[in-house]
Order: sequence, then C-alpha cells, then structure tokens
Amino acid sequence: MTIDLNQIKQNYIEFDDYRIEDLAKNEAGGLEPGVIPILIDEINKRGLDPALITGIEAQTKVITEEELSELKNKIINLHCPQCGQSNTPLIGTVIRTVKSFIVITSYKKTPVITCKSCADKKRKNAMISTALLGWWGIPFGLFRTPIALISTLTDRKKGDEISDAIVTGFAIENIGEIKTNWDKEDELVEFVGHINRLN
Repeated sequence: MTIDLNQIKQNYIEFDDYRIEDLAKNEAGGLEPGVIPILIDEINKRGLDPALITGIEAQTKVITEEELSELKNKIINLHCPQCGQSNTPLIGTVIRTVKSFIVITSYKKTPVITCKSCADKKRKNAMISTALLGWWGIPFGLFRTPIALISTLTDRKKGDEISDAIVTGFAIENIGEIKTNWDKEDELVEFVGHINRLN
C-alpha cells in the first residue's frame, strides 16, 4: 500500500504546533522515510524550535554504543526530578506495590528514575503499603504480596543491573525528546518526572 504524501502534507498543515512537536519528538522513528522531509519542512515553515529536527534525526538513525552511552550519561547527571538534588547520579529502580480489596488485587511494577535517596524512600513506602494493604485480596493478594516484598529485597542486590536496564530503555524510547531538549536541562528533568508519574 502506497502512502499519499500530498494528503500527509495537507494533514500536517492542519495540525496545531503541539501535534507537530509531538510527532517530531516521539513518533518520527515510526514514520515512512518519505514523510520525514514533509515534517521537517513544516517545522521550518512554522519557525518552530530547530532542535526538533535534531530529535527527528536521532530517531531515524541507528544508535551507536557511544551515542547510547552519551544519552545515558545525560540522564543520570540530571537533577533528581523528585527532590531536585544534583549531588548524586540518578538511578533507575523498580517500585513494586500490591493493594487488595477483598476480591480485587492490584499489582504494579513501576520503573522510575530518581536519585538513590528518593528511590530508597519510594521503595520503603511501597513495601509498607504492600505489607499493610496487599494481603486482603483472596486469593491473589495472599500470593502476590510476599512475591512483591521478596522481589523488592532481591532487586536491591541487582541494583546496578536494574538501573542500567531502566536508564537504557528510557534513553532509547525517548531519544527524540532527549535530543530535542539536550541543552534545556529543566525540560529534561520535567520530562523524566512526567514519565515517572505516568508509570
């Protein structure tokens, strides 16, 4: 099936600036090669931030190990999106929470990127919440609660490995956003915090 580039061009003309920016930051990697010049042209015509084009280029090429390392370093050297501290590198961690309400049991496994101190607080709060509220669901609360608590303790032993996997995944999935805001640290910190809250 061939794509209608003229129709896509017309669609982009009708999109508001926010939609164009979102395409450039988050969806360019999935666009057909013939669509990319149309998107770039629309960005230029509107006078939008030229860094958006950097984000598009980052999504449409193969990432080298060196580039991936650079992306990860950028992330871990940001201020903590939770507390604002900048004196320690950020880490990725998994927060496991179980909450039960008689017949309903909710199990969440949430990746977050924060400083170590905030990660420890989040993990501790999740363990307390799980220990108090996880057991009450029958039958799943009785099974998932000890699994979540034991897994949280096990995660601490594999902290470096888990952190690297989370930060790597974040860098690859959000390369457009990171490259677009490379010189705007506050924007990147806000973005990391936003993704933490979404998870």
